[in-house]
Amino acid sequence: MKLSVKAKFLFALAIFGINTSNAQLSFDQLMSNGVRADEKGQYDEAIINLNLAVDSKPENDMAWLTRGIVRIHMSDFSSAVVDFNKAIYLNPARPKSYLYRYIAYSRTENYQFAFGDINHYLGLVPSDTLGRVYRLEISLKLKEYEAVYEDMLWLYGTMGDLFLRDYLPILSIHFDASKKYSDFQKILLGLKQVNPNELLIGESLIQNTYQMGQFELCLTQVDESLKQNPQNQNLLKLKADALFYLNRIDESESIYQRLLSGSPNDGDLMADYGHCLLQLERYNDADVWLSKSIKSKNSTPAYAYLGRGIARYNMGKIGVACADWERSLLLGEKSATKWLEKHCQENPTTNK
Repeated sequence: MKLSVKAKFLFALAIFGINTSNAQLSFDQLMSNGVRADEKGQYDEAIINLNLAVDSKPENDMAWLTRGIVRIHMSDFSSAVVDFNKAIYLNPARPKSYLYRYIAYSRTENYQFAFGDINHYLGLVPSDTLGRVYRLEISLKLKEYEAVYEDMLWLYGTMGDLFLRDYLPILSIHFDASKKYSDFQKILLGLKQVNPNELLIGESLIQNTYQMGQFELCLTQVDESLKQNPQNQNLLKLKADALFYLNRIDESESIYQRLLSGSPNDGDLMADYGHCLLQLERYNDADVWLSKSIKSKNSTPAYAYLGRGIARYNMGKIGVACADWERSLLLGEKSATKWLEKHCQENPTTNK
């Protein structure tokens, strides 16, 4: 018995586990079935329908785009990129194809290609908030700071303080790690133009000025901000730090004392105060406060061990000073090396 061409086709579909009823559906029905299956997490069923839709109308870019989206949901990013490439070839004016190809490229860490796609997408849809967030995040990865500047200002102007509180700390961490403080300063000054009275922007700008080593300017900015908020602990800490590096130690010590009276268990403040006492040559007091800092498990123990070693050396306790410097070096404080090389080559055990 000879089978018709249609019968052979349906038989082949059955062999490969494909619902033969799907093969008789219209293009629109196949697309609808594929989308519904995708929404239910039935990705294999979605792909079956969308494969048939693509075969039915290979010139329809939406069929390729939709199948690519399902493949993203399946974490099959390479196949998704192939589908998006075809969709863009068929219809280069559809924004979503670039957006989803950006997602696929990002997930495979092809960041340069992803950056190109999100730029193209925003060129077509410049007011898309999610697109702006996507570009901001990838721009930080690629250190494309002009795009970071543009998107931070746009998103802050559009979304307000809620966005700022979420993303400004992310930027602070990034620029602190990259040491690109001048680029961060440009962004902060732009944000300040959007809202000159936002305290978080002002504090970040002062902190960045401090990180740039511009201590006189930092002090001027702090004093101006303290006029509006004289009890702000972050600003007072920045003032004490700036005074310390300007060698105005007596003024710095006074502020550290004031801060410690309000936060007596702050181990980082104890370490800063202890180093201030070192500069004043109050070695016994420095030893006490740096020991308290170490005991409190502060966030910079290497710094505290270094200072305590210097205090103990000046108190004549060479052995324990060398032990502190060794611990400091092990914890990552490279400047401890010069103290060890100069004073501990013979590993003295006397005067402990």
